[in-house]
Amino acid sequence: MTIHPDEDIRLRPDGSIDTAYYMARGRRERSQQAHRLAKSCLPEKRERRSFLGTLFSF
Repeated sequence: MTIHPDEDIRLRPDGSIDTAYYMARGRRERSQQAHRLAKSCLPEKRERRSFLGTLFSF
């Protein structure tokens, strides 16, 4: 989770930091990163070939 310098810290009405917001934001960002990582590890789809095509491939 990256907080940009020009981004204001989100506060609750009592003036304390809205920790629930930042925890939910962190979970969402970790989930997105895990999905990107899992997707990058999937094997690429290969062209489906017949049995004879695999025996006589050039």
